[in-house]
Order: sequence, then structure tokens, then C-alpha cells
Amino acid sequence: MDGMILYLTQGLTRARTTNLRILSAAFVASCIVPISVLMPGIWLTTSLGKIAFSLLIVTIAFAYVSLRTAFVQWLTFYFVTFAIGGTMVGVHYFFNSQIAAQGGEWITYSTGYGHPVSWLFVCIGFPASWIFTKWRLEQIHAHRLKAEDLYQVKVVYLGKSILCTGLVDSGNHLVDPISKKMVFLADLNVWKQFFSEEELKGLKTETVLDRIEEVSERYHKSLHLVPFQGAGASSNLMVTFMVDNITIYTPEGELTIEQPLLGIQHHDLTHDQMYQIIIHPHAAIKGISA
Repeated sequence: MDGMILYLTQGLTRARTTNLRILSAAFVASCIVPISVLMPGIWLTTSLGKIAFSLLIVTIAFAYVSLRTAFVQWLTFYFVTFAIGGTMVGVHYFFNSQIAAQGGEWITYSTGYGHPVSWLFVCIGFPASWIFTKWRLEQIHAHRLKAEDLYQVKVVYLGKSILCTGLVDSGNHLVDPISKKMVFLADLNVWKQFFSEEELKGLKTETVLDRIEEVSERYHKSLHLVPFQGAGASSNLMVTFMVDNITIYTPEGELTIEQPLLGIQHHDLTHDQMYQIIIHPHAAIKGISA
């Protein structure tokens, strides 16, 4: 268990280490149990003793780079420990809490400190809690990386303007081979502001060629079919519209792209709807000029 905590700490801090150092630190960490049992009055069982012992564990586990780095590793070690332990205690309390009706109201209570945590619960709960904590921390890290490239975006088309969130995607280099215009992508959360649901159904790639005459005349001039090929997929056509302009709001100022192409994605770009538009990297966000 100590080794799993140290491995997770190493993954979060990207600390330099080896398997031998992790296993050695885990062995030293586990020694606190027999020490506490055989010598209950030893100073290591005090708060200051536990702090000193945890510093020893971190020193053994990870290569020393700087005092600040070591301090961050030590804090992360405690954070991971408390996160996993807190999850287990919370789950244990949840399953052992009792519910009763009193005076027409439902109340919950726990007798004393509840039932002792069984070894079976620890053996099952600790790995499950470790996996859950690792997964959530990775998700938070991924969201933080995404947030660094998120910008507020305004789309203007046919006299309407909407505000949404856009992500700069370095992998999106799609351009119209004829006009050489950059192609941005937007999901239905954006396009529903400009088209009805019935119109959007007719703008799917597999049906647009057969139903193109049904597209309103006001959209004909701005409609473009752009060939593209996704990773591991065959060539296809993307339905795009040449909008009036797209403005990206950055800390350095506003970046406006006149008459770019905006493609239709008939599904959410991300499951949590963190962003609704994929910004073309050639828009040069950092340089503030397209």
C-alpha cells in the first residue's frame, strides 16, 4: 500500500526515481507499524515524529533536486495519502451509517466510531480507492491542460452573433483546397442558433448531396463542401458555411478572422461540453493576428 501511494505521488510530481528506491521507501514506511506496536511511547508516534518519518520516506523514494521540489513531493505524498484514506473512510461510514425515523423525520446517526474497518474492506477498498484517486487526478490534469488553450469565441453569421467556448487544436490543419480558407469546427450547440433541427438533419454529410436543393437560398452562397480525411478513415466531405467572421478573445486582445469556414459536427466535441468550437491553429492565437 505504501508503495502504491509512492508510485502515485511520483506520477503526479514527475519525480526522478527508480523501482528500487520506491520499494526501499515503502519498506521503511511499513516499519512504522511494528515500531508503534513494540514501542508505543516512542517519539515517532507523535505528530512531529510522523512528520520527520514522512520526510525520511520521501527522501528515500525520490532523487533530491531542490528544496522546493522536495517540499512539493512531501505535500503531494500527504495529499495522496489523505485522498485515498479519506475515500475509504467515507465509503466505510456510508455503508455503516444507520437511518431511522423519529418524529416524522428521517435521521442518520453513527454509533461511536462505527464498526472497525475489516481487512477484507481494506484489501478491496484500498486498490479501488487508489484507482479512483489516480483516475480523477489524471482527469483534473487533463482539464487543466485543456483550459490553457480555451478561449471565448464570438461567431457572426447572417446578422446573428453567439458567444461560445473554443479550443485551439494543433492537430486541425483542415483548409478548403479551393479558397484556401481555414476551417473551424463547431458542434450542434452552436449551429442550433442558426438553423432549425429539421434543417440540420438535412445538412448531414450522407444526405446533403441528395437534399441540397432543400437548403434555403439564403444559405446557398455560403455553403461549401470541403474534402477531408480523418485518422484511420476514408476520404469524406464536410459540410461548412462561410460565416461573416469569428472573433477570439485572448488576454492579449481580440483576434478577428473574416469570412472563415465553419464546419458542422453533428455530435458534441467533448462529453462534458467544455468547448463547442475547435479553433484552427493557423489563426495564430499567441500572435494575435490571423
